[in-house]
Amino acid sequence: MKALVFRHSLAREAAATVAGQLSRRAFTGPLAPVRLEDVDEPPLPADDWVRVETVVSGLCGSDVKQILLNGSRDNPLTALVTFPHVLGHEVVGRRADTGERVVLNPWLSCVPRGIDPPCQACAAGRLTWCRNFRSGTVSTAIHLGNCASAAGAHAERFAAHQAQLFAIPDGVRDEAAVLADPVSVSLRSILLAPPPSGGQPVLVYGSGTLAYAAIALLRHLYPATPVWAATRPGFRATLAARLGASEVLPSLPDALVARTAELITTKPLTPWSGHDWLQDGPAVVYDTIGSTQTVETSLRLLDTGGTLVISGVEKPHRFEWTPLYFKELRVVGSNGFGVEEVNGVAKHAMAHYFDFLASGFDLTPVITHRFPLDRWADALLAVKDAGRTGAVKVLLMP
Repeated sequence: MKALVFRHSLAREAAATVAGQLSRRAFTGPLAPVRLEDVDEPPLPADDWVRVETVVSGLCGSDVKQILLNGSRDNPLTALVTFPHVLGHEVVGRRADTGERVVLNPWLSCVPRGIDPPCQACAAGRLTWCRNFRSGTVSTAIHLGNCASAAGAHAERFAAHQAQLFAIPDGVRDEAAVLADPVSVSLRSILLAPPPSGGQPVLVYGSGTLAYAAIALLRHLYPATPVWAATRPGFRATLAARLGASEVLPSLPDALVARTAELITTKPLTPWSGHDWLQDGPAVVYDTIGSTQTVETSLRLLDTGGTLVISGVEKPHRFEWTPLYFKELRVVGSNGFGVEEVNGVAKHAMAHYFDFLASGFDLTPVITHRFPLDRWADALLAVKDAGRTGAVKVLLMP
């Protein structure tokens, strides 16, 4: 079968990085560590795993970053990945044993690994806190898509534990279902720091699927809260407003702080650097980018005592963090999803997502491009050149 395979090779990674300075196609060319290959059928690690025919998979930001080699060797998460692996974890598939349409919870926590009893985190539904990512029936990895012995979903078929598969309700289209993973990621971010009561605004920082999911979820779950979006101009700004942002702000740091001050009606403080900061601002910033620039800017504009939730991942660098202690801000990391409590009901985030769909929630406007799997390189470059192509969520179909 065909599958998009990443093979860790220092020589290939170095060659792609150097050549990539001249042509972005070097990251998808013959010298790159990733390619579409003919591979064996996905193995079943245990009797309670099943094969699934891929219907459509979503190109995640983590897939793009890995293929573009946007990482560092000192990243601690290299302890929780094994190679070679088939990429992809956002997927709609059809179970080979029953024919049922399903979405995938990709986390390789205790239950898929055959560990019984599960660790304390998994027993509590905190699957991303699992202590057994290096144990059990499959290779070291946090989820499908970065595991050597449990292939990911950018392939014609993949295998999953039955507990990882959630049946798609009748009437839910594949293109709505495939967004279950990114919506669940943003749901977790919001639940870690929900908007306060009283109508104080919150800000979503970013121009990708996680940002738009957060905007739509905030509007759906907290309709009385003003939701501001810091996003790129043009189509992305229009999309943010369409999905529920009451104000669309510029994403450039100084312009964003200035516009926030105008909306809050507060006077900025101007330090020697000339980069203004605020003592009054949004109660929460949901940063779906996670760059040093967005983190620093968020600290500058947050309300005193406010909270920054970071779900995006970019390379770390030095940044000015003095407002963190002066304004007594809270910084919270947000990773993945598990069993989440919404309006007093605790169940898996993907089950909540299907409830949201039934009550009118719709994020499908973020889907901008669709490619067959054998054009994966074009799909990747559409994301890399998003300023030109307008790509937000890109789908692959075998």
